[in-house]
Amino acid sequence: MALFGDALIEEISGLVGKRHRELGMALGKVTAQADQAQADAPTPLQRDLALLIQVANGEYLRGNASETLLQRVDLALRNLLGLLLGNALETHITIPDEFWNSDMGVLVSRVRWWLSADELITISNAAALAFGENSQANRMRIARAMEKGLLEWVIDPSVANPQQNRRVLRHQVERLREQSHLPE
Repeated sequence: MALFGDALIEEISGLVGKRHRELGMALGKVTAQADQAQADAPTPLQRDLALLIQVANGEYLRGNASETLLQRVDLALRNLLGLLLGNALETHITIPDEFWNSDMGVLVSRVRWWLSADELITISNAAALAFGENSQANRMRIARAMEKGLLEWVIDPSVANPQQNRRVLRHQVERLREQSHLPE
């Protein structure tokens, strides 16, 4: 039995559509006729969500995935996160912990794991990689980098303890180490 289905596509599409109408009204750009004409055809968002749901439901095996599929899934995930978390100022938005407990958060987590399982590391590993030592102070520096949006993170669904279930992307830690941008 699939974990996610069309109801999640409708829920997310509805939330994004509502925000679109609010912004359109503020800009004086939305009409009822344009909304109805677009309601009949599947949107790019709905197609992206269908792909992400297939990945999250295990319909694609990571080992059998072509480079094209990997790129499509990565782009679909980036597009979804941009729509859900983006803002007009193009500044980083901290993802609230409650997001990861929602169906949307679980979907994002599963897809990120599918895409990057080999690249995700613990905060302890990130501290050791960035600073040469896994100390409390260095783990706190990594946590602050996550809070400030310098490091993307995702929940590890196999770890129940919220103090230990966050993972970051190895290449981002390496990049920040080289650029010396990690907070003190």
